[in-house]
Amino acid sequence: MAINPTCDKCGSELVEFGAIILSPPDKDGNVKKLHICKGCYKELAEWLN
Repeated sequence: MAINPTCDKCGSELVEFGAIILSPPDKDGNVKKLHICKGCYKELAEWLN
């Protein structure tokens, strides 16, 4: 059974490596991990700059 990861922002299937975003820890020390595609990463990087 194959794993078909999807972008947590746009929902498209990740056919090539994109990026991983880590949230700040919550009060219990848990961190949320999000996978995003290259297109969404590009938008995020432009927004951050």
